[in-house]
Amino acid sequence: MTVPLLALQSIDKYFAGKTKKALAGADFQAQKGEIHALLGENGAGKSTLMHIAAGYLKPDAGRLVINGVPVSFSSPSDALKAGIGMVTQYPQATAGFMLWEDCTLGTEQSLLLDRKKARRLVQEYSCRFAFDLPVDAFTDTLSISQRQKAAVLALLLRKAEYFIFDEPTAVLAPVETQRLFSLFQTLKTAGAGIILISHKLDETLALADRVTVLRQGKTVLTGNPRSFDRAMLNACLFGEDASLQFAERTRKSVSTAAPAVLRVNKLSVEAFGAPFLRTISCEVRAGTIVAVLGVRDSGLRTFEYALTGQLPIKEGSVVLAGTPLTGSGIRAFRRSGGAYLSSDGSAAAPALPLRDTLLIHLHRHVRGGLLGRLGIMDRAWMDKEIKALMEEAGVVCNPRARTDSCSGGMLQRLVLARELAEKSCLLVLSEPGKGLDRPSRERLCLRLRAYGEQEHKPAVLIFSTDLDELAQLADEILVLHNGSITERLKTGADRERIIAAMTA
Repeated sequence: MTVPLLALQSIDKYFAGKTKKALAGADFQAQKGEIHALLGENGAGKSTLMHIAAGYLKPDAGRLVINGVPVSFSSPSDALKAGIGMVTQYPQATAGFMLWEDCTLGTEQSLLLDRKKARRLVQEYSCRFAFDLPVDAFTDTLSISQRQKAAVLALLLRKAEYFIFDEPTAVLAPVETQRLFSLFQTLKTAGAGIILISHKLDETLALADRVTVLRQGKTVLTGNPRSFDRAMLNACLFGEDASLQFAERTRKSVSTAAPAVLRVNKLSVEAFGAPFLRTISCEVRAGTIVAVLGVRDSGLRTFEYALTGQLPIKEGSVVLAGTPLTGSGIRAFRRSGGAYLSSDGSAAAPALPLRDTLLIHLHRHVRGGLLGRLGIMDRAWMDKEIKALMEEAGVVCNPRARTDSCSGGMLQRLVLARELAEKSCLLVLSEPGKGLDRPSRERLCLRLRAYGEQEHKPAVLIFSTDLDELAQLADEILVLHNGSITERLKTGADRERIIAAMTA
């Protein structure tokens, strides 16, 4: 019998402020030369379990075993010495370093680094594993997919044998996802083991050699994915009541009679370290959901940041509800009636209490009068609002617990509920389905449809790389490629045509 490279046995983990354990006797085994998918709904304990395997957390009970030998990790460096490394959704890189410098940082064998040898080694690994990375590029110019590859390369340089990927495709376009999956197969062929944490069931089952399902902190299923039918997996993932389906949607025609909430006219942006935008023009009309779709390097983030006032505009204009916003900043965007949720993690303050993350905009809605002018907020009113937001998000926890005690999916639901509660004329969302499990994505879809039906007819503008997500949400899709809008399509458009427009 093959001894698993990595085994986590009867793992318990409890976080202060939670009403139940994050992990309760969870088991997991993985071997070299396989792709093992770890599945579960938001808050099931997937990331917590793998953070224990990678040395970021210590278990309250249970043990880790590598090649039959019990081990204990005090830090990620301990886990890496044992051959286990983790690649996060947003790999961190050292600002001001070139890619090869960042990859080799900490690997020096002496006080003096042979720079030519180190650069050559990074280039060799990049070619061997078909990463095709610009090794002399500065880290702040890299796309997310390039950062993921660089993180894998850095782990390979440190002789990692097992790679844990936490929701790696959440912010990747279809083409980038396929390249990542090709990398998984290359690593597997080289004898490495892959653990893939994911919510995307179809792509995961097609890729994985084995799956493990967690539910409420416990392991409920392990085996070959080809031996399970979809109904069985859904029941294990989401419980017996796993029948929630997307409501059939009647597509809105984007009527020119509806007033334009947002007007973008010949917008051009040239900012250091960001893909350029070239003379973009578009309108978002009241009550509609419009999506901007593209691969990550197409200028999506540049467009998002320029619209919300976070990047300077070279030419053109942005007008929100009749107010010119060109170069006015994020506060002006919100004052003019905009609500905004980025995908870069800046929507929450990890070290602060959860209530502070939820209260961040409520100061604009508190009572007026003398107390309001003095900045004194109504505590009873705030507590009521926090409770309402948590109920809307379907999250049960202590609002005074640290924000980072929530799982990624739970936090995404909370900040989405916060922005949806804003009385805005335009809601801008970047990768809104990031980190959400299937039921949560379906509820988001229904919630956004209802959002545009309010009496004041707010509009929604979504920036995303996820074509399947947008097919459910949007009335109109704008395809962004190489800094320009190349297609304007209804969501019933042919999938291959959309992908071709994204990558041509």
